[in-house]
Amino acid sequence: MAYRRILSRPHVLALCATSVLARLPVGMGAVALVIFVHDRTGSFGAAGVVAGAFTIGLGATSPLLGRLVDRRGPRRVLIPAGLLTALGLVLVIVLAEAGAGTAALVAAAALAGGATPPVGGLLRGLWPSLVENEDLVGGYVIDSLLIEVFFVAGPLLTGVLAAAVGSTIPLFAAAGCGILGTLWFASIPTVGAKEPAPAEHHTRAGALASPAIRLLALTGIPIGITFGVFDVVFPAFGAEHGNSALGGPFVAAAALGSAIGALVYGAQAHRFRSAAQGSIALAIYQPLACLPMLLADSTTAMFALAALAGTYIAPASNLRNQIAQAAMPPGTGTEAFTWLALSLTVGASAGSALAGPLVESSGWQAGVLLAAGLPALSLPLILLRRELLHRAVQA
Repeated sequence: MAYRRILSRPHVLALCATSVLARLPVGMGAVALVIFVHDRTGSFGAAGVVAGAFTIGLGATSPLLGRLVDRRGPRRVLIPAGLLTALGLVLVIVLAEAGAGTAALVAAAALAGGATPPVGGLLRGLWPSLVENEDLVGGYVIDSLLIEVFFVAGPLLTGVLAAAVGSTIPLFAAAGCGILGTLWFASIPTVGAKEPAPAEHHTRAGALASPAIRLLALTGIPIGITFGVFDVVFPAFGAEHGNSALGGPFVAAAALGSAIGALVYGAQAHRFRSAAQGSIALAIYQPLACLPMLLADSTTAMFALAALAGTYIAPASNLRNQIAQAAMPPGTGTEAFTWLALSLTVGASAGSALAGPLVESSGWQAGVLLAAGLPALSLPLILLRRELLHRAVQA
């Protein structure tokens, strides 16, 4: 992969750097909310529900925001959305300090998640215009690495700040980084030059007119459950070993493992004879990567095993992006990728909501079993529709 050549293309490096900063609220938000709400209430159940509201809000409006970006242009959507996200995160703090109940915190967290600008979907939709066709897989590998950068930096920054100066500061930091990064990203000429899709591409179904996009959306929900469970399991394991703020570094370890997985996938992707074969192989690998976490008996062991569990994430994301790019209807670039993100965040919100009470009643080990077991539900659907995935990429 000619990564240096890709990064030397006009505006690519600036887009990569600013997209990481703009998406730090995504990397910090759920973990910061779990730590903050648990610190204020003492309940992982309440913390999981608030974090789940953030993640489901993050996905619930993303296709609409993505469609607006495609049809009206990026800047008219990104800037107001970024401001609302920052407002929602600050509101969580204000409401909690005022003694508001869990329902109010859920509403503020949902606002923060629901307004999150679709920076990731927009960047993925821009890759075909940024690089030559032979470098597109490399572009998506870099994109996967960017996701892991903010998922490493976000939880790590959250954990360090929470341990050093308290649980409030990570939420303020997420709000500030998010709005700064969004404004900077939107100012880059490549973003401003993206033209709205022609009117003839404005259909009610949008990206979902493609059967392959619909399949990717469905199979993403079980995958996302893993992410949501991790957001609760890791702080719970940390609390059992002295400090729930260790949850941030554990999530960062999983993201680091994902980055390693992205590099391995980039070098080995050609070995898969088809997109369907790759999807089946990764669906089988996921529980095998997660279950060893049950053996963790120290923080050092959990760091290593969390990284192993994370090696599945980026390869699955990269393969899904390649299929989506080949299968999306014209004029739906940002929206198509936000549907993929929605499926993951719906799964993540379900994972957080299920894992909170489960971990509180049965321990973090029960959460690991949940993370390893439920994503396997996507395998039968992939097997049934494997020809559809193959045709989508070959078209």
